[in-house]
Amino acid sequence: MVVLTEQIIKGKTRLDKLEEVKNLNLWGQDLDDCSILAKLPNLEVLSLSVNRLSSLKDFRHCAKLQELYLRKNDVKDLNEIQYLVHLKDLRVLWLSDNPCAEDPHYKQFVVRMLPNLQKLDNDDVDTINLDAAGPGPALNGPAPAPPAPSAPPYASPPYGDHRPQSRGSPATTPSDQGVIGGTTPGSVSRPTGGFSGGGGGRSSKNILYAVMALLGELDDDDLVYVRREIEQRLSNR
Repeated sequence: MVVLTEQIIKGKTRLDKLEEVKNLNLWGQDLDDCSILAKLPNLEVLSLSVNRLSSLKDFRHCAKLQELYLRKNDVKDLNEIQYLVHLKDLRVLWLSDNPCAEDPHYKQFVVRMLPNLQKLDNDDVDTINLDAAGPGPALNGPAPAPPAPSAPPYASPPYGDHRPQSRGSPATTPSDQGVIGGTTPGSVSRPTGGFSGGGGGRSSKNILYAVMALLGELDDDDLVYVRREIEQRLSNR
């Protein structure tokens, strides 16, 4: 069992308090326990693609969640969607490449359960034909009640602008990676000195050529997140 811990989160985000975390990217960490998410009340964008999560129950505490990326996990039961019904701000959900997504009426079921959703996997919700939906899986009782709110013993700190991070294909590219807290996944290492943005050094050009080559391996949705990452970096210069 690989448990998501406070130490891992702080190491990724470089933030001192869990309450300050609004963006979190933990692609490909073999995680199967994310119960600590209950301590991240201000989380807005979360990427946990390519892990081993089998349930969505830990996300029910993230009341401000807007985007949730869970490609290539192990969610088998569509009824797990019940844990997301009280997340009224959730607009983007990715569950493709989970066993539950193999259900022929998977998308119709999810959209009906989450009426505020705008994008499911690579589809705009408006393009999903709800008339084609069958009865769907039987719900095991009513949807779980949202967790009772508790008054935090701290004053709300001012938050900076945290934008969604980039994602990619796990086969050959740094999927769902959005560089968080200055770190990159182990699959793509950065030479010492890195890319300074304006230099023409040999190592910088090698990195540029490698990036250009990898772009050809990405599909359309991955390229969207790469573009968002680039825009964020340019705006911060």
